[in-house]
Amino acid sequence: MAELPTNFIQQARDILGPKGLVQEPEQLAPFLTEWRDRWHGSTPLLAQPDSSQALAEFVSLCAQFKLPITPQGGNTGLVGGQVPQGEILLSTRRLTKVRAIDPKAMTLQVDAGVTLQQAAEAAAEHDLLFPLELASGGSATIGGAIATNAGGMGVLRYGNMRDLVLGLEVVLPDGQLWDGLSSLRKDNTGYDVKQLFIGSEGTLGVVTGATLRLFARPPTQITIWAGLERPEHAVELLAHLRGVFGEQISKFELISETSLELVLDHMHDARRPLQSQTPWHVLVEFGLSDPHSGPDQVFSALESALDQQMINDAILAKSQAEASALLALRENISAAQKSKGAAIKHDISLPLAAIAEFLQTAAEAIEQQAPGTRFCIFGHLGDGNLHYNLLQPVGMAAQEFLARRETITDIVHDLVHARSGSFSAEHGIGIAKIGEMQRYKSPIELALMQSLKQTLDPDHLMNPRLWFESAAQDKKDV
Repeated sequence: MAELPTNFIQQARDILGPKGLVQEPEQLAPFLTEWRDRWHGSTPLLAQPDSSQALAEFVSLCAQFKLPITPQGGNTGLVGGQVPQGEILLSTRRLTKVRAIDPKAMTLQVDAGVTLQQAAEAAAEHDLLFPLELASGGSATIGGAIATNAGGMGVLRYGNMRDLVLGLEVVLPDGQLWDGLSSLRKDNTGYDVKQLFIGSEGTLGVVTGATLRLFARPPTQITIWAGLERPEHAVELLAHLRGVFGEQISKFELISETSLELVLDHMHDARRPLQSQTPWHVLVEFGLSDPHSGPDQVFSALESALDQQMINDAILAKSQAEASALLALRENISAAQKSKGAAIKHDISLPLAAIAEFLQTAAEAIEQQAPGTRFCIFGHLGDGNLHYNLLQPVGMAAQEFLARRETITDIVHDLVHARSGSFSAEHGIGIAKIGEMQRYKSPIELALMQSLKQTLDPDHLMNPRLWFESAAQDKKDV
């Protein structure tokens, strides 16, 4: 971007106030690198409005000057969509009000800059549950989670962010402020406009507020850890437990032995849950309605699974502290990888019936490309979402391994696509997966998305370097 016009700067300062406009490099720096240190950006200006109205006026000003914008929430995204490459950076971090909570209707209305943890705490004050859990929940914001349609471990029972949103407030690319903050569960009056903005990654507008669904907190929560030999046994166990408990299973996480070993090495106070060592593990959380017979039911179901050789061994957490310790083993896998060398990461989803065969086929193909690759595989098996992460082989230089990134990623995603899966289950597209959009999406689907973008943002000012236009155009050129 060329140097900003002087009259723009002054007008922006009038709208945002003294704390709302940042240009000093040292203050900009934390906003320009994502946490894995893969993407680094630049911006001439950071705008930090403290209200929806101020944000709308600032976006309107940018539209008048035809200045592109990259919106950013908590800067916890994993595909680079929130890191500007010369655009104005628009942060929602100062939009932090919990606007209203209705315990009887079980709804919560918040600003976009409220973090997931703050939303959960506001719900907990009324003994209610806001169920979206991410390892970055203390930093990730509601607006960012909506823009990326975030998932997490509770999707099996409660759904993605899309399922938790009742209404939205959004600033459009021309600066208009759309108030769609409905709390209705039913409103069959034409297009459900809010759905356009959920998962749009800031390319169609900026979410400034939301009305969220809350849930009754289950009376009894039980967490178990089980060891098993094969991933297909985990799929069998899920079906077995669903047959007993139905929708009372909150989390069902698959964890490879390699992933567990990384965490045990990373966390000084971590302990192996089971005495026996198995190739695969599952973490299961139940939210049960019966506080009296619930634990006995779980124990009986595990005994049955053991008799049917689905699992080798299992433990039930005896306290909240033990449950938290088991959950920490799963939550710290990503952090544990950072010190173990170069990684090639994939966020994929597959039909449950295809997972075991995919894992075997993919491992064989990758071993041919990079012998000795360490397979750090974990994820939300209950909804088919795996984080298929590959760590550099011992003895191979990081750059040598990363030079194979494109080839290995094509292998993984081609195998996923051939099994009717998705190359991005919950992280989005950003700038990391533009090539995959071109490779796997149909021309009709890309054209539809491009038409929406052109209609809502004809000057291509909202996150213009992302994938709607470029993917559609490149698809035509193939």
